[in-house]
Amino acid sequence: MKQALLLLLLLLLFLGLALAQGVEALWGRTCAQCHGDKAQGVRPYPGLASALPFFATPEGRRYLVLVVLYGRKGEAGLMPGFYQLKDEEVARLLNHLKDLLRAKGEPFSPEEVARERGKNLTPDAVKRP
Repeated sequence: MKQALLLLLLLLLFLGLALAQGVEALWGRTCAQCHGDKAQGVRPYPGLASALPFFATPEGRRYLVLVVLYGRKGEAGLMPGFYQLKDEEVARLLNHLKDLLRAKGEPFSPEEVARERGKNLTPDAVKRP
């Protein structure tokens, strides 16, 4: 019985590590090239510390989802949207950013992302709340 429990705990640990590495690889492919490994920014692209307050409000959370899905036109240029990502991938990216910034708030869910799909927005139409 103890061996089975130990085996289960080890399996859960490895699964957790695999998921963590998965989101870091996803962040590296989609976000880190411009925003850095730790969301610190890579010139001329901004760091994402200014996104911290958005995690605390429903309007801010919606805005973050819209930015990832549809992109945003800003001072540093055009951030592309990542509409091709699955809802769960967008949620994982936003949760990773939340962790990097040590933001408070509920984790993003795939359902929260799915509610913002199909709006056919342009980056110009995505406005800060």
